[in-house]
Amino acid sequence: MQSEPSIQLTQVPPKPTCMQIFNTGSCTDLWRNYNQAVQLRTREEVQLYVNRQKELASSQATAPLQQQIADLNTLIADQQRQIKKMQEQMQVDSAAALRASSAAHTEGLQLGTGIGVGAALLLLGVSLGIRKLARTFTLVEKARSASA
Repeated sequence: MQSEPSIQLTQVPPKPTCMQIFNTGSCTDLWRNYNQAVQLRTREEVQLYVNRQKELASSQATAPLQQQIADLNTLIADQQRQIKKMQEQMQVDSAAALRASSAAHTEGLQLGTGIGVGAALLLLGVSLGIRKLARTFTLVEKARSASA
């Protein structure tokens, strides 16, 4: 609630003690000034009371809205913390997936190299076997033709 500025109310002069007999004279002026000041002061006090009542009604009307705003701000803060937590978890998961992918790639490369080397050795062995077999076969044919 806002602090009210200092409001200067009309000063009411002291109540005259003289008796008003005629509608003219200094006593009449004192009573007229006194009554005008009392009326003005009363209007100002009533206006202050009305203004306070308006402020009170306004604050009572806006209190639920202010509570909703506070609740929404709390919800937003909670959601932002949750988003941050999820982002951190995504970074951890991403790093783990990258390490797993790298490990799988390395393992695949090693397995592929092993299969390639094994296949190359097998091919070399088959090639040497065929060559040896071919020499043996060629030598036997030559020996047969020479003996005939």
